[in-house]
Amino acid sequence: MKRVLIADDMPTVYEQAREIIGSRYEVSNALTGDEIVEAAKRERPDVILLDMFLDEEMSEGVLMRLKEDEETKDIPVIITASDASIMAVSRYYKLGAADFVKKPFVENVLFRRIDVVCALKDDGHTDLI
Repeated sequence: MKRVLIADDMPTVYEQAREIIGSRYEVSNALTGDEIVEAAKRERPDVILLDMFLDEEMSEGVLMRLKEDEETKDIPVIITASDASIMAVSRYYKLGAADFVKKPFVENVLFRRIDVVCALKDDGHTDLI
């Protein structure tokens, strides 16, 4: 079973995502920047859903840490936010984000984003994610 790390400091977001994807993916959660990086190294998830607006640390810094670390650089990161400008999303793509999905999650959209990113990774197309 593929693993998804949900990096969000709002328990309701984790619960919603777990309800939606928990039957198809193994799901775990991390709340802070340090926890996210440590969990990514320890759990080696297939995908990370990273909230754009973490309270403790801007997720931009977390994404940069993940992409600069040899152990985590190839883990695709999907940015999540309830409200984000196209410029903000574009900035995250430039930093190495694989995709973006809006909150609250819509079941078929969330599955599709994760499935596509996993398929690209499995097929060796890490240059596209």
